[in-house]
Amino acid sequence: MSQVETNKSKRASAFWLKAGLIIALLIVVGVIGLNIVKGLRMKWKMESAPEPSSPVTAMTVNYQEWTPVIETTGLIRPNQGAMLSAEAAGTVKKILVVSGQKVKKGDLLVELDSEVETATLKASEAQLPSARLTYQRYANLFRSKSVSQQELDNAKATYDELTANISALKASIERRRILAPFDGVTGIVQVNEGQYVTTGTNIVRVEDNSEMKVDFSISQNNLSDLHIGQKVTATSDARPGETFQALVTAIEPAINKSTGLVDVQATFIREDGSKLLSGMFTRLRLALPTEKNQIIVPQVAITYNMYGELAYVLKPLSDEDKAKLEGNPALDKMYRAQQITVFTKDRQGIYAQLKGNDVKAGDKIVTGGQQRLSNGSLVVVADKEGVGTSQPAEKTNL
Repeated sequence: MSQVETNKSKRASAFWLKAGLIIALLIVVGVIGLNIVKGLRMKWKMESAPEPSSPVTAMTVNYQEWTPVIETTGLIRPNQGAMLSAEAAGTVKKILVVSGQKVKKGDLLVELDSEVETATLKASEAQLPSARLTYQRYANLFRSKSVSQQELDNAKATYDELTANISALKASIERRRILAPFDGVTGIVQVNEGQYVTTGTNIVRVEDNSEMKVDFSISQNNLSDLHIGQKVTATSDARPGETFQALVTAIEPAINKSTGLVDVQATFIREDGSKLLSGMFTRLRLALPTEKNQIIVPQVAITYNMYGELAYVLKPLSDEDKAKLEGNPALDKMYRAQQITVFTKDRQGIYAQLKGNDVKAGDKIVTGGQQRLSNGSLVVVADKEGVGTSQPAEKTNL
């Protein structure tokens, strides 16, 4: 190939390379232009489209009364209660009571065999008249100096010893008789006739349920809020859906050293106490003085983030917003959600007591749908009650 042909081939290759680069550049510029146009169109559509609104539930806040409470737990106990046990070993001779029987103080419930002690008592009582006469005779003889002081002292000691033995035998026999220590109801009899029992063997429980009480403890920081006659409301898992009323009747005058708490006792009214059993676990609420003009909201109206507690208050639309949304059928239900910081003072059930002036009576507060909101969001209020904004009905004894 000649030099001329080689130069022509090089010039042709350079031409096609430049043409390819120009075509590629035009393609890139075209793609960028199309994306810019598409972005402008999307921006125009978004600007021309109406602002989206989030559906929420809301309620109007009003001033209410609020009764603070001290919450704790306690155990039910009877007015009096005791597990009767054997004070002496022996064989069960008679069982004079059945389980669940009402008894009076002093009623004989169970009797242990005491034939040996009874026989010994009779023998001692038979010797007592002779010992008494002997002592009286020696006393008369001593006045006339017919017997010595030693002989008189021996006669008196014999008489006193016999008298003491008789008293001891009577006490021993009495210890074998299990008597009701107070009026009440018996539990399950835990022995059988003919059974040999040792000292301390459980025989039967007797409970005086005329007044049921509850023992509990509270922090010493709440001691200034505690007083005799204070109202206590109790609930028990054993009696679901029911509440029981009691009044504080005793406050321990010293702090419990092992727990640092104040021990307290409350007594149930008779109607409520009759439905409770000794040993029941209860949840208690001690009522404190009622506070007037308080801001109370459902707890579902409060949201949380790393900075604290938040709520959304609904603000009326501005004239500009109304102009933009003109023709929207839900315009009269639309608001702007303003995010505010709140502070919870107390909580009870589904409600919370707020402190501070961030929420005022008459404000509309969002109770549902906060997950989709941010400060200034457009919202539409639904015509329904929010979930968790009202206390569910339950059976009570009030």
